[in-house]
Parts: sequence; structure tokens; C-alpha cells
Amino acid sequence: MAKNDRRLTITILYCIVFYGLMLYKYANGMLLTQINPAFFYSREDIFTWAFMQLGLHQWLLNNTAGCVLMDILFYSAPAIYLLHFRYTNRTAYLTALYMLVVNWAYVQCYTLYPSNCIEGHTPWLLFPCLFMARKEATFNILLDGLRYFFLFFFASAGLWKIRHGSVFYAGQMSGILLGHHIQLLTNSPEYWQSKFILWLVKHQLIAYSLYVGATLMELFYLIGFFTKKYDILLICIFLVFLVMDHFIMWIPYYEVMPFLLTLYPGTRVHTIRWATPIASR
Repeated sequence: MAKNDRRLTITILYCIVFYGLMLYKYANGMLLTQINPAFFYSREDIFTWAFMQLGLHQWLLNNTAGCVLMDILFYSAPAIYLLHFRYTNRTAYLTALYMLVVNWAYVQCYTLYPSNCIEGHTPWLLFPCLFMARKEATFNILLDGLRYFFLFFFASAGLWKIRHGSVFYAGQMSGILLGHHIQLLTNSPEYWQSKFILWLVKHQLIAYSLYVGATLMELFYLIGFFTKKYDILLICIFLVFLVMDHFIMWIPYYEVMPFLLTLYPGTRVHTIRWATPIASR
């Protein structure tokens, strides 16, 4: 696949995922305009501290017009980049730089409000860096870099469970379910999901089996560091993980879906193999 064809494919798929998630968030009242934040949480990291000095997150509090503006800037950026790259790709990196700045400001603000964690929004911060690449070699390196970052992002969760020994404790999943769903269980004990969660808590072995299964799914991502042969299987595993995470834990982790583009064969960068010429005799 030619350079521009591959980049165009990645950009189009990125936009499909991006705007699909936009519709999902709109349907569930999760756009910044719909949240209309009135307060924020502080995060203890140097990047967030530096950003908070700008005061943008405070300016958006109870500011409907400001939230609408931020939504427009954020959700229009990928489409603008796609059009720019499609027709004048030589300067498209400037639009990618604009998207990086907008995404960084938007994600920082959005995750400071009671909405979601910043870790789940990592793709929106990293993919503009990929689109900023002007040379094919740089693009290939960054795309592979995103792939290995995603593999580490997922596999490290399984390694963490082993390191802390939680995967070896049969009551771990039952305790997580009780702690995570305490409000649901207290306020809506007759709700179907409340009954399902309580059923899992009571059947500790089944709940533990789900926890071990999730750990094995995460650890399987280690194979991606050694071969791309099973990338389609990794995609399927991740989609199952997303659905189960939402169904059982009520955690909509769909914002990380752009990382799947790094595993999709149609956008994969194949390693160049150099052959040593054999002198004719």
C-alpha cells in the first residue's frame, strides 16, 4: 500500500471511530455541552498542574457558550484534517498540529470534570502526533510506536495483577464488584443489573473466573511484541473486553478504540526486510 493510501485509510478509519464515539456520547449526554460542568477535580501530575495555570477549566464552569465552542473545535478538527490531507497533504501537518493543541486542551478540561479518566482519552492526545509526520519513515516509526504503546497499555494491566497478587486471591472480583457498585446496589437493589452483580458476588468462583479470564486476555497482548500474526485475534479480544467491562463494571472504555487501528492489517506498516544480493558466479 502506498504511503498516501495508507495514511488516508488510517485517517478515514480514525474519523469513523471518532464520530461514532461522538454520537455515542451525544446519545448518553456525555458531550461537554451536555455535562455543563459546575466544578472540577484536581489531578496530581505536572502536566495537569501546568495546564491548570491557564485557567481554561475554570472559565468553562457554568459557561454554556464556552462549552459549545470547545465541542465545536474538538469535534471539527478530525474532519478538517481529513479534508486538508485529502486535497493538500503537503501542509496537512499544520492542521494536525492544530488538532493536537485542541485535543490536549479539550481532554485536559473534559477529564478534570466528573466525566471520565484521562488514561482512556490517550489516543486523542497521541494520534495527532502521528498525523504530524511529514516523512514516510517518521510516519512508520510513529505508527509502530503507537502499536507498542497500546500493547504495553493493555498487557501491563495483567502484569500488575500478578505483581500485586490480586489474581491469586479468589475473593478479589467479588470485592471489586461490591466496592464499585455500592451505590447501584444500595439505591436500586431490584434493578436487573443489581441482581446480576449480587449473583456474581454470591458465586465467588464464577466471579473469580471472570477476573482470571480478563487477566489472561491482558497477558495475551504480550505476544504482539514478538509477532503481528495474531493482531486480528488481539482486536477481537479487546472488543470482547470492552463489552464485558461495560456490561459488568459499567465502565465505558470506548475512547481507546483508535488504538485498534495500529493492529488492523489494512493500516499495518510492514517491516522492510533487506536481502543481501548474491553475486552471480
